[in-house]
Amino acid sequence: MKKVFSLLASVLMLVSITYGQSQRMVLLEEFTSSTCGPCVTANSKIHGWLVQYPTTFTAIFYHMNWPPPGNDPMYLANPVDNNARRSYYNVNSVPNSVVDGNVYNGNGNSLQWSVISNRANVPSPFEIQLQHTLSPAQDIVYLTMVAKATQTAVGNLVAHNVVIEKLVHFTNPPGSNGETNFDHVMKKMLPTKDGTQLPDYEPGDYSIIQTSWVMANVYDVDEIAGVGFIQNNTTKEVLQSANSSANFPTLPYNRDLQVMSVQNVSATNCSGAVAPVVTVRNNGNNTITSFDLNFNVNGGTVSTQGWTGSIAPLETTSVTLPGYTFTPQLSNTLQIYSNHPNSSTDEYPKNDTLTIPISGAEATSLTLYLFIKTDNNPQETTWDIKDAGGLIVASGGPYTTPNIVNRDTIEIPAYGCYTFTIYDAGGNGICCNNGNGLYLLQDDLGTEIVEGGNFGAYQPTEFNANLPSAIEVFDQTRALRVFPNPANGSATAAFYLPDPGTAELSLKDMTGRNVWSARPGYLPEGDHRTEIDLTGVVPGIYFLQLTTGNKVYTRKVTVNR
Repeated sequence: MKKVFSLLASVLMLVSITYGQSQRMVLLEEFTSSTCGPCVTANSKIHGWLVQYPTTFTAIFYHMNWPPPGNDPMYLANPVDNNARRSYYNVNSVPNSVVDGNVYNGNGNSLQWSVISNRANVPSPFEIQLQHTLSPAQDIVYLTMVAKATQTAVGNLVAHNVVIEKLVHFTNPPGSNGETNFDHVMKKMLPTKDGTQLPDYEPGDYSIIQTSWVMANVYDVDEIAGVGFIQNNTTKEVLQSANSSANFPTLPYNRDLQVMSVQNVSATNCSGAVAPVVTVRNNGNNTITSFDLNFNVNGGTVSTQGWTGSIAPLETTSVTLPGYTFTPQLSNTLQIYSNHPNSSTDEYPKNDTLTIPISGAEATSLTLYLFIKTDNNPQETTWDIKDAGGLIVASGGPYTTPNIVNRDTIEIPAYGCYTFTIYDAGGNGICCNNGNGLYLLQDDLGTEIVEGGNFGAYQPTEFNANLPSAIEVFDQTRALRVFPNPANGSATAAFYLPDPGTAELSLKDMTGRNVWSARPGYLPEGDHRTEIDLTGVVPGIYFLQLTTGNKVYTRKVTVNR
């Protein structure tokens, strides 16, 4: 019994070591300026620590525009990110040192090494590796952060990847304090000053964050590197930091696929069909030569697509899945998951699955308005509308003038299910990276079909052109009503005829198929009612259509269980 207990204790100790102790690298964020006299002493002290203790802590220097004259060139190169960190810590004077977010926040000349060394003895719940690489033309820097939890870590966690210039040297002092050498100058916070929101972690969980920056205002490209850190935005505590290296990171697992994203899937659906294009990344240390992708909609039959090829670590591949048909509902769920990498077991299955919600398509009239505010590259933006058979019925672009609003009026030729797709030849949408472009598609009844701007290379949206145009609507509310709505089992259609005539009612699903119909025949002018039998009608979105003379009126009907 004693031997068994000793073995168990050894195993528990090994687990504790594996998932409980990570050496902390302390982060010092220093606020300084080339016009600040007292900053010279603080900067010199920190420089000595960086040389003497390179594995104990790292630093990021944010340059400020005070004291006057406030002409620090390293501040002027990126005032947005510098000011964001100053506001985050409520810094109002320089020099000011912030150690691990909330351990120390005060005068840089008063900071003692013991504050940093004591903090370094506190284990961290994370291990961080950070790699920096440059493009062949040396005009883009890429940062790859691999952050693995060795303890449970929860809260408002954010990862920051910061491009720094390790040493900026001036022949002549750029400011009034006489300094010519500046350490670890912040150049750019990636992807933005707000960082990357992180999930909660259990031991063994990890995140891989890949960012890039087209370099600007760099003095010496050979001095470009990165500092990465994870911070709790609620408490401001920095949980771990790391300096970058040019070495490829050692990934947490050997066989590990991640389903990254899905394209060619509309957020709305009336066609009852999807053909997803899935991006998969190899997050493991081993090259992946085969795997399976599985998918279904609304828990239906699983379709499996095998893949063979070669994906090196941290490389991606795109897989076009075969078409999948289903009956559209008010709310649909597309699930895609990978398995069997290299005909074996995925060692980290938590990132194998993506679940994509798909709602029922909007019912629209035949007259649409498209508003596009172009970005800085309007020549990259085009769009089209295709019918259910893939025939283009309308198209537009490319545009010529940046940063203006364009309006197109589109007449849809017939009722049916259509797909509007907006394209960006640059692959980065029309928002955020190259200006603040956006687009909005709506019909002449004011129904919004889709709006956006941040969509990558393209974004499809399905809509159901199944309503009369606004100019045909004399009194839609009185012309046709349905109650109760949502309905279950049965509903009542109430309609008004302004003149005597024939009436025909039909209930259609989102593919246009009739599921119920009635022909009351020739009716006098006035109000009429007809009961709708919903027995056997599956839950989902339907459209009740009243045809009388040359007029058509439509109401959306939701059927519940």
